[in-house]
Amino acid sequence: MLSVTGYSTYCDCHTLERGHNFSSSFIASLISMTMKSARLLIFTDVDGCLINKHDYAFHDAVPALEEIDQRGIPLILASSKTASELTELSAQLPNVAAPLICENGSTTLWRGPHFGKARTTTIGIRRSEVLSSLRQIKGDFRFRSFDDLQLEGIMHHTGLPREAALRAMERSGTEPLIWEDDKNRLTDFQERLRANGLNMTRGGRFWHVAGHATKGAAMSEVVDAFAADQTVDACSIAVGDSPIDQSMLDQSDFPVGIPAPDGSSHVVVGPTGLFSDLPGAAGWAQAIRELLERIDGNT
Repeated sequence: MLSVTGYSTYCDCHTLERGHNFSSSFIASLISMTMKSARLLIFTDVDGCLINKHDYAFHDAVPALEEIDQRGIPLILASSKTASELTELSAQLPNVAAPLICENGSTTLWRGPHFGKARTTTIGIRRSEVLSSLRQIKGDFRFRSFDDLQLEGIMHHTGLPREAALRAMERSGTEPLIWEDDKNRLTDFQERLRANGLNMTRGGRFWHVAGHATKGAAMSEVVDAFAADQTVDACSIAVGDSPIDQSMLDQSDFPVGIPAPDGSSHVVVGPTGLFSDLPGAAGWAQAIRELLERIDGNT
C-alpha cells in the first residue's frame, strides 16, 4: 500500500520528513468531493517517474498507462526534456495524444482533442538569452552547461545514445548545467541569475536555468484550456520526484510523490497526496492505480 501523508517539510538534506498519516476514508472523502462533476487529467514528470533513471525503461508502467487510455483520461507529459524528446517518447506510449509541457514549462505543444487547435506556446525567454547571461558570469563560478558539454559530454553524463542526446540538445528556452563549484556559492550564483531575469531549479540530474517559466504555470494553462473545451471542471493528478516538479504538485488536486532510487523523497505533497513506496516506473504505476481505485470506490 502507499503512504498517505499530511503536509510535510524539508529536512536540511532535502529528504522528506513525512507528516502524520490520514486514514483512507478521509482521503476517499476528499477525492469524492473533488471528483464530483469533474473530468480527470494526469500530469507527470518523466525521468525518475514515468521512466526509470537508470535504464530509461517504462515497461513497469504500461498496465497503468493502458488503463488510463481505456478510461479516456488525458496524460500530459511535463518534463525538462525538449519538444523533440517528448514527441519521440509520447509516440511510444499507448495513450491518445495530449499536450506536451516541454523544458520545464517554457514550451507547450498543444495536441489532441479537447485542448483547442494545434499550436506551440512559449513562456519566459529564449535559450540564446540564457546562454548569454551564463557566459557573462562564467568566469566567477565553476559549472558546465549543455553548451559546454556538447554531444559527447551529454552522452557521458546522461547515458543517452547518440540520437537521443541530439534530441536533448534541441533546446529553445532552458539550459541544464552541472554545478562544479562549492555548494555554498549556489546562493550567490542564483542571485546573479535573478539579476538577469533568470531562475535556477534542481532537477533529477541537472540544475536547470530558465526565465520565469514553471511546470505549474504551464499546467494551469492546460487545465484551463481543457475545462473551457469540456465546459466542466477539471480535476488534476500530478506526479513528480524533484524540486523542479513542486510547482506542478502544489497546483494539482492530487499530488503524487515518487522516491529516489535510494528511498529519499525530494517533494512535498498535501493531505490529498500519495507517496509511492517504489521509485521509477514501478512506483508511478503503483501510485496511479491506487489513486484510481480510490476514486472508483467513492464516486
